[in-house]
Amino acid sequence: MSTPDERPTQPLHTTPDDPGTAPQEDTMTSPLDTGPEDTAAPTQPAVQGPPTAAAPPVAPVRPQRGMRVGTIVWGLVLAAIGAGVLAWAIGLTFDVELAFIVLVAAAGVLLLVGSVATTVRRRR
Repeated sequence: MSTPDERPTQPLHTTPDDPGTAPQEDTMTSPLDTGPEDTAAPTQPAVQGPPTAAAPPVAPVRPQRGMRVGTIVWGLVLAAIGAGVLAWAIGLTFDVELAFIVLVAAAGVLLLVGSVATTVRRRR
């Protein structure tokens, strides 16, 4: 554990002429400023009450959509892979390359059929 620094401290004296100090006035302007009426000081000081919790931003409400076709097909692909791994684990033998080709072809057909069905349903 370290001990506190015992050196004496000195106050920092700054003057407006000191180049190390920040400007005393707010010199930043907005591109939307139209003139002196925007920079006028308020006539009464602002009353500060107890801090209140700010309301969270409200997001626009979107209508509920059903599940997407791609999500369903991806779930079926993962379920088929899982079933294949389980079948392999219990000792069944099958051609993995052929099973993969059939799986990808079936997923493609399901994606096409699902997109056509969604298009037909939206037109009605």
